[in-house]
Amino acid sequence: MVQVLGPIRFLVLLWIPTFTASQQHQVHVTVSTDSVVHEVDDMFVGVTIDSYILRAGFERHHLSSPNLQKLVKELVPSYLRVGGTSADHVVFDPHATQHSSNAASPFKLLAEDWDILNKFVHNTGVKLIFDLNILLRKQGKWDPSNAELLLKYSSQKGYHIAGFELGNEPNVFHHNANITLSDAQLANDFAQLKRVLQGTSYKSSLIVGPDVTVTHASGVKGFLSHGGASAVDVVSFHHYYVNGETSKVSDFSHPATLDSLVGLVKSAIAAVHAVAPGKPVWLGETASAYKGGTPNASDRYASGFLWLDKLGVSARYGIKGVLRQVLLGGKNGLISSSNDPLPDFWLTVLYKRLVGNKVFDVHSSTKNLRIYAHCIKHTNMYNYKPGSVTVYVLNVNTASAQLHFPHLHSQHHMDVFWLTPDWGNVEAGKVHLNGKLLTFVNSQIPQLSPKTVTTGSVTAPGKSFGFIVMPDANVAACKSQSHGPIIG
Repeated sequence: MVQVLGPIRFLVLLWIPTFTASQQHQVHVTVSTDSVVHEVDDMFVGVTIDSYILRAGFERHHLSSPNLQKLVKELVPSYLRVGGTSADHVVFDPHATQHSSNAASPFKLLAEDWDILNKFVHNTGVKLIFDLNILLRKQGKWDPSNAELLLKYSSQKGYHIAGFELGNEPNVFHHNANITLSDAQLANDFAQLKRVLQGTSYKSSLIVGPDVTVTHASGVKGFLSHGGASAVDVVSFHHYYVNGETSKVSDFSHPATLDSLVGLVKSAIAAVHAVAPGKPVWLGETASAYKGGTPNASDRYASGFLWLDKLGVSARYGIKGVLRQVLLGGKNGLISSSNDPLPDFWLTVLYKRLVGNKVFDVHSSTKNLRIYAHCIKHTNMYNYKPGSVTVYVLNVNTASAQLHFPHLHSQHHMDVFWLTPDWGNVEAGKVHLNGKLLTFVNSQIPQLSPKTVTTGSVTAPGKSFGFIVMPDANVAACKSQSHGPIIG
């Protein structure tokens, strides 16, 4: 919803040095604070765990690890979606005591592993969204009997489940499951899920779907028009920029790669709202590269260009939730399999701490600087007062940029949280904040402290990104914010 407020507008001037010492290219950027173009909530950024982990159980992933739980607590409030291709092979068996063989499909979800997952959810404070197996079918329809068994067990245990999905990327079932579900049948299956939940203690849980790829956005209209719109609370899409097997690290900061998301997001939202106006839209599974990620890029500093820009684009154009694939392990992970925070973990923590609900429009004449602006997060550990503004900037150029904010009250007091790669190498697995290496040692999260700048300008090094807080901006729209969930 767009809110029209007082006629406040500020101008951001950026001087980008070129290799010609005698001349600088000056870029004018306008951040419009006279209206709020969209709002997100504190649950906007979430995480996922891939269902394939359930095949062998949680032993090697150590969900009970105090270190892992401490790291995850830095990301709350947050949804934790457990889903993926393997979700359509999971069968809950409360009596089984051994995992299925690696080759088995479908495979058993043990009560022990379900208990471990729900204890992890309880201890960390994340909100669980679980993807149910839609390929359990009888006479052409989804068979809910195994889901009902899981719901009954969970209710008896007192587990809170914030939401459910049904199936993963049904638009590609004809490739990987040798089955095709029509829009009408898919909608009927979701309607059946809704009926099942109504008879349980989970009748208020979200229903999220249909989890199709964002390139299939136009196809979601059929699902929604056949009854899906009344069955789901959130319409979800999946998005990856590149193929992890063929992409290069240079793709991760290339303007063409970054630009590719905007049209897809606009098309997805338009397709949904054409049938179900106002229905929230999520990127319910998303990362840099499909097929497991790009080596030396998806779990390195370079990934931050795609991740931060995705958050900026999504908030700017009306996406209400972005769930990062994945929380643990893999080349797309936020946290390594040995429970070490990876570069995008630190970026996500800063985003969670600094970026608030209300989104402003930003105009720039260059693609080498990508700039987004929000109100400050209303409740923040840095004690920034209401009225403050957070700007986040990605400099995808190799040259540094000098950022000036001459028309802001805060031009002589800006707090900078700038992330740069170790040794200046975007393929680095370590990241610096304002020049200080970030490490997780002795179970301690380091102080993520800003550098205060009083010179009226901020330097953005080439191939880097960061956040700038303007504590004295005194923007009227930012003086009051809600931070409860918009949905869920």
